[in-house]
Amino acid sequence: MVAPIIWGGLAVAGVLGAGWAAHEAGDAAESGAKLAKWVTVAGGLYVSYRALKASGALK
Repeated sequence: MVAPIIWGGLAVAGVLGAGWAAHEAGDAAESGAKLAKWVTVAGGLYVSYRALKASGALK
């Protein structure tokens, strides 16, 4: 008689846990996109710096 209550509680906990995990995955994807953007910007600046240095415009 108590088993259905326990299984029901586990099912509710599973649904709540899945919702939390989906939210965290969305946050991680957003953070990954921001990181990729800034890595691209930094790479572009570095390549520009190296090109200017190679051309003699910078010492």
